[in-house]
Amino acid sequence: MADSTHDTILLVDDDSMGRSVRKLVLENQGHKVLAVGEAEVALRTLREESIGLVIVDYFLDGTTGTELAGKMRKVKPHVPILLLSGSAEMPAGIEYVDSYLSKLEPVSVIENKIAELMRNRESGKIGPQRTVLGQTRYREAASADEKS
Repeated sequence: MADSTHDTILLVDDDSMGRSVRKLVLENQGHKVLAVGEAEVALRTLREESIGLVIVDYFLDGTTGTELAGKMRKVKPHVPILLLSGSAEMPAGIEYVDSYLSKLEPVSVIENKIAELMRNRESGKIGPQRTVLGQTRYREAASADEKS
């Protein structure tokens, strides 16, 4: 992984133990990680820092990861967002994220998804054209909004 600050991962999880473990694992994989536990802090960090990817937990104190992702899209629409969840059910608001994985996935699967999302960001495939659940989906409405 490149050392560019543009490759910094913003990790959002209100569970301090889970956040610490995921941060350590990501750093051991060579990533620079900014880890926060609150949605408002995450939004402020996204505005103020050069972030290359957001990893957000679904269940956050007072909100959900998808609600936060919707707000993040308004701030920086081309930063990829990976949603992690311990729930077996498809979360509501999935359209705001670029990909969704179970927290139970092995590190190699999460690392492969991070690499894919970073490549998609670099090639302009984040935003109007989005990857959700491992499949590419085109959003004509978003594309039309960008042209106007």
